Amino acid sequence: MTYHQQLMEKYQIRKSRAQKDAFLAWAKENCEKLGYTCREDVHGKKRNTVNLVAGDPEKARVIYTAHYDTPARSPMPNKVFPQNFFFTLLVQMPLVLMILAPALGVGLLLEHLTGDPRMYALGFLPVYFGLFLLVMRGAANPHTANDNSSGTAALFQVMEMLPVEMRDQAAFIFFDNEEKGKVGSKAFAKSHPEIKEKGLIFNMDCIGDGKHILVLAPKNAEEQLLRQLNAAYKSEGDFQAVQCSAKEASYNSDQKSFKRGVAVGAFHKGRMGYFLSRIHTSRDVICEQANLDYVCKGAVEFIKQQ
Repeated sequence: MTYHQQLMEKYQIRKSRAQKDAFLAWAKENCEKLGYTCREDVHGKKRNTVNLVAGDPEKARVIYTAHYDTPARSPMPNKVFPQNFFFTLLVQMPLVLMILAPALGVGLLLEHLTGDPRMYALGFLPVYFGLFLLVMRGAANPHTANDNSSGTAALFQVMEMLPVEMRDQAAFIFFDNEEKGKVGSKAFAKSHPEIKEKGLIFNMDCIGDGKHILVLAPKNAEEQLLRQLNAAYKSEGDFQAVQCSAKEASYNSDQKSFKRGVAVGAFHKGRMGYFLSRIHTSRDVICEQANLDYVCKGAVEFIKQQ
């Protein structure tokens, strides 16, 4: 079985602490089988955020990352347009209205019934934040094939593919709580300021569905890094390598917690440009192993360029 198949069979939902800890036990076992030492990077008094680190990030030339936590189920279809912020916002508007409209209604009703304008806030705020938490941190999405079981499985695959003589040049971090605002990567970056400023991060998020592979370089990427990314990813067969910069595209994932963060994701292409769909919904059931093979092959080639 592939790593992704194993994840889908036993650890597809990784939202509660118990679910995450079960995954972490399996992940540690895999890391050790592959010859990597690993440790937990814990933040919060109650293990609120637990990253898993394999290898030595302080010495690594490249730090490969992916978030292992999985999201709440969204009641609305979800699409992301990395090169078109306007359409991304437009797609999110029904979800925003679903939260905003009831809160406004309750606030206005309470103000009308009491005749006291101050009561508006007492009606609006609890309903708004209650619905927000329900939508963003509610019931777990039962299907996570792409977001982000694809990136999580890819980390193990890159570990396995790296030549033995190169393994001390790489480190791997499975970040926790990306879905809650990149909490795990931000905490790691804060506690490792040298890596935050200078570490070369290679982040894989939602790489399983789509043949247009977005390779997003950091805003102020040096020419050498751009050449290395171009050398690592060439269009091949059905796959189209899409090279761009964070100056012209936005992909809200853990690489943004680091100055030299590279992101890789898989996208479809339509009339509105490149887009990512199905995530956070019951339709997140697609992850092509060919996608993982292509992305991981480029990830290994990238470290060879260093």
